[in-house]
Amino acid sequence: MSEYSVVSKSVPRVDALEKVTGTAKYGADIQLPGMLHGKIVRSKHAHAKILSIDTSEAEKLDGVRAVVTQADVASGRKIFASDKVMYLGEPIAAVAATDADIAEEATDLVKIEYEVLPVVQDVMEAIKSDAPRLHSDATKDGPRRRAITAKLKQLSEESDSEEIRQLNAELDNLEDELYYNISAENHIEAGDVEQGFAESDLVVEDTYVIPRVHQTYMEPHVSVAQVDPSGKVTAWASTQGPFAIRSGIAGNLGIPLDQVNVIATTMGGGFGGRFGVVLTHVPAVLLSQKTGRPVKVQMSREEEFTDGRPAPGCVIKLKTGVTNDGRILARQALGFWDSGSISGASIGSTVRIRGVYNFPHLKVDAYGVHTNKSGTAAYRAPGAPQAIFAGESQLDEIARRLGMDPVEFRLKNMREEGDQVPAGGKEVKVGYKETLTAVADAAGWWNREKGENQGWGVAVGDWTNGAGPGGVYVSLHEDGSARIFHGSIDITGTDTAITQIVAEVLTLPYERVKITRGDTDSAPYATGSGGSVVTFTMGNAAKIAAEDTRARILELAAERLNTDIDNLKLENGEVSLVDADPPKSISLGELAAYSTSRGPIVGKGSFARKPSTPALAAQIAKVEVDRETGKIKVLKMVSSQDVGFAINPMAVEGQIEGGTVQGYAWAIMEEMQYNENGNVNPGFVDYRVPTSADLPTVESVIVEVPAPNGPFGAKGVGEPPITPTLATMANAVVDAVGVRINDLPIKPEKVLNALSNNGK
Repeated sequence: MSEYSVVSKSVPRVDALEKVTGTAKYGADIQLPGMLHGKIVRSKHAHAKILSIDTSEAEKLDGVRAVVTQADVASGRKIFASDKVMYLGEPIAAVAATDADIAEEATDLVKIEYEVLPVVQDVMEAIKSDAPRLHSDATKDGPRRRAITAKLKQLSEESDSEEIRQLNAELDNLEDELYYNISAENHIEAGDVEQGFAESDLVVEDTYVIPRVHQTYMEPHVSVAQVDPSGKVTAWASTQGPFAIRSGIAGNLGIPLDQVNVIATTMGGGFGGRFGVVLTHVPAVLLSQKTGRPVKVQMSREEEFTDGRPAPGCVIKLKTGVTNDGRILARQALGFWDSGSISGASIGSTVRIRGVYNFPHLKVDAYGVHTNKSGTAAYRAPGAPQAIFAGESQLDEIARRLGMDPVEFRLKNMREEGDQVPAGGKEVKVGYKETLTAVADAAGWWNREKGENQGWGVAVGDWTNGAGPGGVYVSLHEDGSARIFHGSIDITGTDTAITQIVAEVLTLPYERVKITRGDTDSAPYATGSGGSVVTFTMGNAAKIAAEDTRARILELAAERLNTDIDNLKLENGEVSLVDADPPKSISLGELAAYSTSRGPIVGKGSFARKPSTPALAAQIAKVEVDRETGKIKVLKMVSSQDVGFAINPMAVEGQIEGGTVQGYAWAIMEEMQYNENGNVNPGFVDYRVPTSADLPTVESVIVEVPAPNGPFGAKGVGEPPITPTLATMANAVVDAVGVRINDLPIKPEKVLNALSNNGK
């Protein structure tokens, strides 16, 4: 039996009723008197110089109230393209009109003259010396060139002329290791990989290709902005981070921070894709500034695909060395990530290639590469599914070549507490082996059976939740209920978990604690809702606030009952004297009423950063492959996760199921497709996402190895479950029909081609 009365229990979400009854207010629901509708004028080319922009015809259209371009951005920060466009759909101007149809018509009346330029859409083409230069002519050294250059610098101080001569000669022959159109780079090294490969009995090399995928949240980006005569900006935003949007609006437009207030609306999904400020928020403010009226800017589904911020695709070249008895010695990775038009692309997550294993020798070189596509952003464990797909696929291949059980091979090499993390310090206490063993037991791995064309796949993925600043207030009311006030966004049931935490500390029933989110003018600062950060950060802040409230309760109770605090206990919503005969107590409602003459009972909690603890997700899938059609059918999907402590087990299971399903879709059907001009499947007609008929039943297995700094030991649970699924599916297909597909998604035609080429 649990020692807790509220946390660790499955309870309904605090927002369940308003969601199912349709009373929740989304961005599209915001209607203000005199509101105008804004639309974005977008580039019709993937790469072109802008020779001229003529807005005069659009401005003459009846109902149009304003057109803004980069010339209207007083701060000079780039909001619209003015000299060159870098991708199909890049914003060039924005129009505000009395209704959305007129605004849409006006966008076609903005005349733009272009000089079309060469386009590059593929990262491996973009890095070549003859590729179009998208941002600059800057080049970056490849891994071997970097190593030689570093050695030459060292030797120049030691004056070893013969070795210097040899290295310079080798450098002259490495022109193909100059990479072009690089937006960013990341390099990590531990040990000596060349030594590790030399000592290995088996070395496997493969290349893995992972496409861009869209977060496919159901609600398109939307913002409403109202600028009053004093210049004060109020923005209603569908966002994962209202305080980041406030800073973004202020910074991009040169407005004092205290002149911007962001009211976050209910959000229809995010998955990391709703942190951007320029897509709708800034254009709405610019149009409101110019018209003096509120303006709503809402993207269409097609705009979401052409100008959203999807997860980056990448190409990863991977090499791993092992001994004949299954001990991993070395791993080297070279990753090229599709940054699109702006820097980013999650290249730092390439280090996830190390997984949760003991690698004495590790070398990772990662590059973000510019292409003529929109920029990218986070998507549930940003970068991890891609890197882990490569890493876990190759480990599975190695286990098969060695004739070892894939689960036992992983268990043999998993890090334990105190082990050295390659390029990352010492391992803390994490349930790596417990989580993998739990999923194997639950799935029946050890006694698995398979029929014809059936196979089993296993993979693991790790993630470490983020941590950031956050503040929470907790107040006690005269009826004995409590109220939480904060500023973070609930997109996964985090408000419910925070409510449970406060109820537990105050010994109140869950139903007696309510939670309210304020705007950025009223609420204490809160970090953005992403990176599995909210329950860790805001949960800690709420627990501190509740404990502060509890301390004030006991202080007043001691005064009221004429005793010392040490003689009191708080339970079941009342304070009583310990071992009193006859019993003597006072309810929280009475104390709240009493506090009106002593100062209201209000607790505050402030949290910044403490080290978080890695979490592991382990999955096993059993699939059946139709050799005639190439279609993959999931017969069983079991997903386990070390969550530290399940504050709301039902919500945790929901997160495990949701992440697993998203990974499943990425593995076998989802991909953003491009031709020489841009995205060619910008909508749900051509961009495949699973329907309820496609989805496998997911069995969730919760493992709890407490995190020292998490509230009640909890870890973030949102990101980990998507990380292993891509590899789980690929590994199951190999086991079923003997073909390995390293180029995602594993569509039926790829399976058929692989079977044909394999002679089966």
